[in-house]
Amino acid sequence: MHSSLILGAASAALFSLAEGHGWLTGARVNGAGWTDGQNPNWYYITSPPATAGWKALNQDNGFVDPASFQTSNIDCHKSAVTNTQYVTANAGDTLTLYWNTWPDSHKGPIINYIAPVS
Repeated sequence: MHSSLILGAASAALFSLAEGHGWLTGARVNGAGWTDGQNPNWYYITSPPATAGWKALNQDNGFVDPASFQTSNIDCHKSAVTNTQYVTANAGDTLTLYWNTWPDSHKGPIINYIAPVS
């Protein structure tokens, strides 16, 4: 029981530190070309461009609260939906992803989920 209490307290402390969220502005393959990612300013225009990045209605870079872990909000943030474009790359290509609004205090790993499109 005592160890469960300590584990629970440690987990709660770590969740409070996991508040980083950013967005991709774009991508390059083998250092060439440019594929747009997402820009939160596009939220305010009537017809935002189609991009390879996810789009979301949230205008914060905060965390997704634990109550939303079993919802689609965990996919790529609150109210996120995929876009219609994609980045074309072949096996062995170098893919460079450009992040924006990344908190200076974040010293942990950065995860980019990349999936094949057919």
